[in-house]
Amino acid sequence: MTIVEPCESKTNFTPEFPMGWYSVERSHQLAVGEVKPVQAFDRELVLYRTRSGRAVLQDAFCPHLGAHLGYKGRVVGESVRCPFHGWQFSADDGKCVKIPYCDEIPERAQIRTWHVEEKNGEVYMWFHPENTAPEWGLPDLPELGDPNWTSPRYTEHLVPAHVQDICENSCDPVHFQFVHKQMAVPESTVTIDDDGRTMHLHSEMAKADYPSHLHAITYSPGFALVRTTYGPNAEMIMYNSAQPINRNETRMRWTLIVRRELEDAVGDDVMNGIIEGLNDDYPIWANKVHRHRPVLCKEDKTLVLFRKWVRQFYLTSMDKREIA
Repeated sequence: MTIVEPCESKTNFTPEFPMGWYSVERSHQLAVGEVKPVQAFDRELVLYRTRSGRAVLQDAFCPHLGAHLGYKGRVVGESVRCPFHGWQFSADDGKCVKIPYCDEIPERAQIRTWHVEEKNGEVYMWFHPENTAPEWGLPDLPELGDPNWTSPRYTEHLVPAHVQDICENSCDPVHFQFVHKQMAVPESTVTIDDDGRTMHLHSEMAKADYPSHLHAITYSPGFALVRTTYGPNAEMIMYNSAQPINRNETRMRWTLIVRRELEDAVGDDVMNGIIEGLNDDYPIWANKVHRHRPVLCKEDKTLVLFRKWVRQFYLTSMDKREIA
């Protein structure tokens, strides 16, 4: 007699976190001297901007008695001060630089500091399980600030899914028909740059409400740009930066811009359309399990390619075997 296995919703587990660049805040939402709590990668972090204007991200709990620096912590010059007993920690390396009631600072009085860069209007952290230095840089977005393009529209979405499952959509043209109600699966190709890291999806969206060519550029599992071209000088760009909260929740920060030529005619329509498209994906993501080794058919070529591609962003050989 064969015993039926438990339901996968009770036994399934998601992968660890892939390394790469991830958004933790928009630059304009972090003022000089401001201190914020941040949740990312199953960690509690503190984000602040020093008096010189530098964004800093560090582990949140004070090594003294465990107070969370993101709640009532205070910026003092180029350091953050604990709200409990006033210990100050350097923005450079997290070492304690001052204890207001003691001249001798314990050697272990230090908090972990994460590598942070600001670009394209966002604050990014480099995540690596060993907290090593960045292995590649952030891409440029020359259209941001270009007078031929509109000012950006910002949206944020909390999605109950692992960051890899969200990213997998960027390599899945079949779901356009069944999830987004396209009349047919769009003719699509997926390629990977010579560096092995940047992935491109090209899809001919001939059956969409506004026929277009879609080009999705995925730089890493948490970082993608979607360029939709409707005709000459008629384009929209959606820039997605992810913040994995934990292994089952991801915050997506979208930045949308359109060409000026498109703005008055259908600019709002096409931007609203891509935002509303998330409503189609949401019930799938919210109720699916992560398949470590999915059963794929011979026409799932783009998904096979994605699973091989994404392995490089995981650290250990065991991680890589479990992903695909």
